Amino acid sequence: MKKELFNYTAVDREGKDLGGQVEAVNLNAALSKIRQMGIFPSHVIAADEQVKSRNIFTALIGKLNFIKQGESKFKPEDKVVFTRQLAVLLNAGLPLLRGLQTINKQTRFGRMKVIIDDIIDMIQSGKTFSGALAHYPDSFSRIYINVVKSGETGGALDEVLKRLADYLERNLRLTQRIKAALIYPCLVLVVSIIILGFIVAFVIPRFMELFQNTGVALPLLTRTLLAFSNLLLERWYLLFGGIALIFISYKLLLRNYTVRYFNDKIMLNLPVFGLLIQKITASRFARTLATLLEGGVPILRALELTKQVSGNEVIAKAINSVYESVREGGFISKVLENTNVFPQLMVNMIAVGEESGSLDKILIKVADTFDEEIEITAGSLTSLLEPLLIIVMGVVVGIIVLSMFLPLITLINSLSV
Repeated sequence: MKKELFNYTAVDREGKDLGGQVEAVNLNAALSKIRQMGIFPSHVIAADEQVKSRNIFTALIGKLNFIKQGESKFKPEDKVVFTRQLAVLLNAGLPLLRGLQTINKQTRFGRMKVIIDDIIDMIQSGKTFSGALAHYPDSFSRIYINVVKSGETGGALDEVLKRLADYLERNLRLTQRIKAALIYPCLVLVVSIIILGFIVAFVIPRFMELFQNTGVALPLLTRTLLAFSNLLLERWYLLFGGIALIFISYKLLLRNYTVRYFNDKIMLNLPVFGLLIQKITASRFARTLATLLEGGVPILRALELTKQVSGNEVIAKAINSVYESVREGGFISKVLENTNVFPQLMVNMIAVGEESGSLDKILIKVADTFDEEIEITAGSLTSLLEPLLIIVMGVVVGIIVLSMFLPLITLINSLSV
């Protein structure tokens, strides 16, 4: 008689939760087999039925918008918490499955819970943890999966998860700092645009009606501003449509590698912004490579994965040069210096790390150093943007005021003649 696999959850004599899989001809035989193991089954289901029920549940949740297009995604904050909690539980001696079940019990219903449910089911079905994570590429990057896989192979999953949690937390903190530094200038810019839009669209036309009724010829600046005002009021769709067309065209052009490379090169050479981008990419490169090396990922594979998250084609090309050099037995620092896209401080520190055989530790120090510099640079950027916005607003307001008073001057001159 053909046997099938049954997944089960059970409780042992000490009250601990257990889970696993048995092979039996039917459900009753599976229950008997589990009891013979000296444990008490609480839930037993055929593996095929569980997969079907999981797929149905996933589809239902997708319709309710918990999962989009068959996939669900961890929030960055949730992923940090999940990774750190699992590392702590594994370090305390809990098995992986028990650790995941413990986290799942305290997780509120939503995307995160659905993913953990599915990961637990896949592990119970015989998949590895990294193999289960690979089913959710939108939530777990290739870096995350490769580090977990190396931890599973080396038997140090708790340690690599702790490093991953540190890595994710640092990246999240850096992103939040940059966003916080840019919130105020962006808010000022948006409010200024709204106010100027209101003046141009509603105040200027009323004001200009007074001069048009006098029959005075309007100056070129005034006529230009009035034409823009009419465009904003009567043909606003052309203005916003043109802006949207430019934005979409820019995005489409960026799909071309040459255009994208040229764009990224310009971004790196911008004043202040370019320096900030350079430090962000340097920090990301150093921390990602360090995390992968500490997790036991081979250097060539680590460089390949780091290139994929560089976020800049110029940096990616430089990392690819490093990859080719290391593959032929060269040094990372020598190639980085020749690319001229990484700060000299970083190149010197990596050279020291290669000579001392502690590259991963030096890379962490490099990333920490640049994180501090990024915070300072972001603060400087905010300080620079505030007066710059004030100057730009002053010029715009000056042009508006001048365009409104020029007809008045013309009218006075015509009356005095």
